[in-house]
Amino acid sequence: MAISPTKSREIQLYEPPQDTVYTIEATSQLVNVPRRTILVYCKHRLLSPALETVDRGYYFDRDGIRTLRRIEALRSVCGEDFAGIKIILDLTAALERLRSDLRLLSRKTASGSAKKKASASTIRPRRRSMKSNPRRK
Repeated sequence: MAISPTKSREIQLYEPPQDTVYTIEATSQLVNVPRRTILVYCKHRLLSPALETVDRGYYFDRDGIRTLRRIEALRSVCGEDFAGIKIILDLTAALERLRSDLRLLSRKTASGSAKKKASASTIRPRRRSMKSNPRRK
């Protein structure tokens, strides 16, 4: 009896559109985190709302929802150590910026080296003969 391989049917997280903003209540339901916990994260500066109005409350965008999911994943490892979570989030953001800069630089150097190869393909430096070098025997 042969067992046929089946495709994985993992549940994928909802990925909000780039320009959508959610209230704190909607964000709480999307990420399955209590509203009060989200406010505690904002107080400890782990999470920043996209919009903050005095009379209307907090609003979170796609980046805020991603950050909230990261915080929850880190809490399962770090527990209630908000300072440690903040350090990890800051280092992760710095790493992402460096990767982005590296991709940009590699694109620039790739396009620059292609131009140099096209212009310098016919010019070759002269080679020295071994007899003209007094140090070699």
